[in-house]
Amino acid sequence: MQFSLWSYPWDLLDEDIESVADRLTDIGIDEVNLATNYHSVQPFLPHNSERKTFFARASSYFHPDESHYGRLSPIPNRQMGDADWLGMVDDALADTDITLNSWTIGCHNSRLGMANPDLTLESPYGDSLAFGLCPSQPEVQEFLCGLLADLSERACFKRIGLETFDYFYGTGFGWHHDKYHVELGKLGEFLFGLCFCEECRDHATNRGINVEQARTSAQAGIDGIIHGELSPETSPAGWLRSHPELSAYVDVRTETLSDLYGSLRSTVGGDVELGRYAGFFEIEDEWMHGADLNSLATHLDYYTVIAYESTRREIVQRVRAADQLTPDVPLHVGILPGPPAINDPGTVTDAVKGLADDGVERVSFYNYGLLPERNLDWIATATEPY
Repeated sequence: MQFSLWSYPWDLLDEDIESVADRLTDIGIDEVNLATNYHSVQPFLPHNSERKTFFARASSYFHPDESHYGRLSPIPNRQMGDADWLGMVDDALADTDITLNSWTIGCHNSRLGMANPDLTLESPYGDSLAFGLCPSQPEVQEFLCGLLADLSERACFKRIGLETFDYFYGTGFGWHHDKYHVELGKLGEFLFGLCFCEECRDHATNRGINVEQARTSAQAGIDGIIHGELSPETSPAGWLRSHPELSAYVDVRTETLSDLYGSLRSTVGGDVELGRYAGFFEIEDEWMHGADLNSLATHLDYYTVIAYESTRREIVQRVRAADQLTPDVPLHVGILPGPPAINDPGTVTDAVKGLADDGVERVSFYNYGLLPERNLDWIATATEPY
């Protein structure tokens, strides 16, 4: 069994990368999943000696090679200046025992979305959902493929892990100060986040779907919840079965995403493993992201199942659910060895043992800079038998 840690570049740079690498080796970590292109964030950094928080708008932690891009390209983090944080980390880790992976955000980019509203997800009411670029848009697909080409050329990554290379999280909310006082439930949030941009509508029309009927059904579902005529507890899958035109519209997205992942796979060299983060909500609800896990697996080397649960049983159950949905691709697992998921070292050790007993080959811990020192010690205890 092997182990990795997610990390932001500033945490490695602030503490001296070689010293961090020694620390990671001591606690049983083989790989770092480095944030390379990321959404807006303000993390709290409990053991960082230089700062206790960091404000970053949606940005890249490298200076992009514009030859890989068209209308959209990554915007470098302004706090880097002329430096290139990815290159600095890559160079420093080259002489250590720590392998470097890329942790890459795709469509969740409010900065590019605000500047290009016609390329974002569009709600059934015509709102631009600025936090999410729509992967049906050719310019967005060009951006995503260019991003992977750029990353794979500039650093010695063993793996590239994809996050939000899809229709976001199956919800119409993703801004950093969402405010709503209607209990929309899973169904209402999903319907509000369904994209009806021109490209999505054209794809559906070309498959013989009555797009306006689908849009009207989505609006009616949301309005019914708003007016108290439809329970927010209604199952999205069950509700869609009684609205076949909208259900068919939803299914088109899975075809689009499968084609996109084929292009992403061909963009990355065969010596770099390509994976996808899955299960930020329920693993059974990946279809709400537009993702058919079995179909996408033909273009991927692994999935990382996000299992930020509080017990060994819950974590293992989530992995088993993923294995049933996509049995032919290796599963790595991400766990959160700290609040709000886990609050004691014994549970971390028990969870890792449960995953090892289930045949999981790699566990990733979230996140180096966000965890207090004592939680890093919990990781050391959990990894020591392996």
